[in-house]
Amino acid sequence: MAGHAQKPCPQDSMRIALLIFADFPEGSGPPRRMHMLGKGLAQLGHGVHVIVPQRFRAGPLYQEFDGLHVHWGTLTTASTWNRLSNRLAARRAAFRLVRRFAHEGLDWLILSNPSLDGVPFLFTARRRGARVIATYDDLRARPQQPTLEDRVRLLWLESADKLIPRLTQMNLAISSFLERRVRSIAPRTQTLLFPPIVDLNLFRTQPEKAAAFRAKWQLGDNTVISYLGTYWHVDGVGNLLKAASQLVQAGEKFKLVISGAAHQGLDCDDVPRLVNKLKLHAVVIQTGWLPTDEVVAGMCAADILVVPKLNDISNVAGVPTKLAEYMAVGRAVVTSRVGDIPLYLTDHEDALLCAPSSPEALAEGLQQLIRDVPLRLKLAANAHLTASKYFDFRTVAARIESAMVQPSGK
Repeated sequence: MAGHAQKPCPQDSMRIALLIFADFPEGSGPPRRMHMLGKGLAQLGHGVHVIVPQRFRAGPLYQEFDGLHVHWGTLTTASTWNRLSNRLAARRAAFRLVRRFAHEGLDWLILSNPSLDGVPFLFTARRRGARVIATYDDLRARPQQPTLEDRVRLLWLESADKLIPRLTQMNLAISSFLERRVRSIAPRTQTLLFPPIVDLNLFRTQPEKAAAFRAKWQLGDNTVISYLGTYWHVDGVGNLLKAASQLVQAGEKFKLVISGAAHQGLDCDDVPRLVNKLKLHAVVIQTGWLPTDEVVAGMCAADILVVPKLNDISNVAGVPTKLAEYMAVGRAVVTSRVGDIPLYLTDHEDALLCAPSSPEALAEGLQQLIRDVPLRLKLAANAHLTASKYFDFRTVAARIESAMVQPSGK
C-alpha cells in the first residue's frame, strides 16, 4: 500500500484518517454517517483515508471512491469475522495503517463510536502530533436478558465511553441527549451535534426506479406504506404491523412493504410471525434485506414512509439515519415524536409526528395520509427541503471542518 500515489491537495488542506470498526461501506447507520462525513471533507479539499479493520466482501484491500482512500486491514467472512484470531489480526493490520499515516503526517484521526479497542490508535496518533475526534451515535445496545458475555461486552464499551471523551480534542454526538452526556464526562472538550447526514444526489426522487420497484413487487397503483430498516424491537416494526391491522379493519386499501431483517445480537420483532398472527398476508410484502440501490428505489416507490420508533431511551439518545434518507427522497413521512426528531421536523408541515409506542396513534396518522392526498404531497415537498437544510452531508461536513480548523479544536 505504500506505493499508492496520493492525489495532490491544496496547501491548506488537512490529512484526515477515519477509523471505522464496522462493515464499510455497506454497513449500518454509523458507518454510513462516517462515509458521508469523509466524502464531504474530501470535497472540501482534504486528504481523507478510511481505515477499516475487516472487509466482509471479496475485493482488494485498497480502493478509491467518493474521493476517499479506503484501506481494509484484512479480508473476512460473516462466519469467521468474530473469531479472536481474526479480530486480533485485523486490529494489528489497522494499527499498522494508523501508525504509518501518523508517521507520515496526520492532522486528525476520527474514531467512529469507539470501544476500548480505540485507545491504542488514539495514543499512537497523538504521539505523532495528530488530534483526535470521537463520534457517538447511540447508547450501547443492552439485551433484555444479558448473558455473562453481554455484560463483559457492555463493561468494555461503557468504560470506553467514560475514558475516551477525555482524551480527544473534539467529540461529535448524534443527539442532544448524547451531547449532554459527553459534555458531562469531558466538559473542557469541544462537543458538537453531528446529525444523521445524507447524499441528496443518491437519495432523491427517481420515478423510473420507483416504477421498476412497484412492478417487481406487484404493488400496482395501491397506496404504498413502507418501512426499511432493522427489526430491533425499539424500532417499532411490531407496532407498525398492529397499526396496519387496524387500518385493514377500518376498510383502508393499501400495501405495506417491509424491507429489512432481524439484527444479530439484538432483541428483534418476529415480523413473519406477526404477519401470520395478524392475518396481514394480503397487504404486507416482505422483501428481505436490500442493497443500497434497491433501498433508494423502495423509498421512491412509497407514498408514505414510516419511522415507528418506541418510547425507549435508545431512541431518545439516537436519531435514525433512515429519517434523513426518507426526507431526502421527498416522500410523506409519519414518525414518532421521540428524542431529537421534533428538533428537526414540524408536525403537519414536513412530517406527521405521532405519539411513540402507540399503534393507535400510528394508525391514525397513516389513515390521515391515505385519505388526504394534498396533505401527503405537501409533506413530501417540504420533507426534501428539511433534508436539504439539516442533513445534507456537504453542509454538515463544512460545519465540522470549521470547528476542526479553529484554535479551540487544537
